[in-house]
Amino acid sequence: MRYVIVGGSAAAISAVEAIRSLDQKSEIELFSDEETPLFSRVLLPYYVAEELSKPLLNFRSSDFFEKNNVMAHMGVRVQEVLVDPTAVKAQDGNRYPFDKLLLATGGTPIVPRIPGIRKEGISTLKTMADAEKICHMKGTKAVVIGAGSIGVEASISLKRRGMKEVTLLEQMAHVLPTVFDAEAATIITKRIEEIGVRVLTGEKAVRFIGNGRVAGVVTDAREIECDMVVVAVGVRPAAQLAQKAGIEIGPMGGVKVNERMMTSVRDIYAAGDVAETYDLARDRSFLNAIWPCAFEQGRIAGLNMAGRKTLYPGSFRKNSIGNFIGIPAMSMGATRPDDHVNRQEGDDIREIQRRTKDTYRKLVLKNGRIIGAILVGQTKKAGLFSILLQKRVDVTEFIPKLMSSSLNFLDILPLIRRNADQFTETEYKELMDTGI
Repeated sequence: MRYVIVGGSAAAISAVEAIRSLDQKSEIELFSDEETPLFSRVLLPYYVAEELSKPLLNFRSSDFFEKNNVMAHMGVRVQEVLVDPTAVKAQDGNRYPFDKLLLATGGTPIVPRIPGIRKEGISTLKTMADAEKICHMKGTKAVVIGAGSIGVEASISLKRRGMKEVTLLEQMAHVLPTVFDAEAATIITKRIEEIGVRVLTGEKAVRFIGNGRVAGVVTDAREIECDMVVVAVGVRPAAQLAQKAGIEIGPMGGVKVNERMMTSVRDIYAAGDVAETYDLARDRSFLNAIWPCAFEQGRIAGLNMAGRKTLYPGSFRKNSIGNFIGIPAMSMGATRPDDHVNRQEGDDIREIQRRTKDTYRKLVLKNGRIIGAILVGQTKKAGLFSILLQKRVDVTEFIPKLMSSSLNFLDILPLIRRNADQFTETEYKELMDTGI
């Protein structure tokens, strides 16, 4: 058996471990266009902030490939996937045959077509090369375009790094628009501003100015002087290899996979940010491009590649920004009724909200079942909401208790007993340990 893995991050490494748990002898060849191996992308903002050195970014030891008998081709891009006969064509000019292939190519940063975008001093933040580029930029004034998770973390990282002025620019009405609602964003924005970042929402960058090197950003409302720009407007699935090979692409632009993480072409699998999988909250296929999902999908793919039939039950997005802003803030699932939710005629979708001076809690319900939640200022009960979302139990009678700040385990014990057949002993214990 010959395994080929395209990608070198969470899904790829998890797949290697899963394969080796069942098959210790077959060849594994791994290709990554990243020259730096085994680093965690989610830690790059800490590197930019000079809070973590490069060795501390690694999520596996430097001898991982050697220990697992993997031939790693770092810095080598795969240019084409051939399906008959099966092989990948790499930029080194060679073809590498495979029996099983995993596409774990991740996502590609979206670079908007704004005049001047190619000037020096402008970068995305996705790769180690991006982080190194940002770290070597000189100046005292920075603009971050896009206030999603990456943008918020990048802006705070630059401020912690010592930038005198940092402006966070978002064309939507509030920060973190895909994972938090306006009410939560109000609290989060206040905290970001307290850190020293200027936040501008509802403004769009229309061009970059400067003679060769960026000297400012012109929006539809003003001109912002700067020495550098980080572009963080989003990421799209890096599905070009799959598309070129004739592999089916899903409605969200990711590689469509089944419950075994196999694509429409036999023996070719996909996992991680490139894969479009079943979303438990939205009841439809979706892109949940977060580290834990990538790791689990890689594990499932690896087990199936090595011959152990294992089904992926689906996932839902969880986002936490608390470590960076200094106050607990988390969201999960569908945070708005119109958030790509599969909605049938007669479905009852509603929001339940509770706001205090320093906290905010929101549940999104579909026919009495939790499909999304937002918690700001107090997140100890996030584990409970996550389990209830996953189990899809009707919580209608327990909404007042679930929204109460004094919620405890005894309050929801009748709910658990009523749905006892859906909870394993481990999950029951986990509910007891969620801090309620």
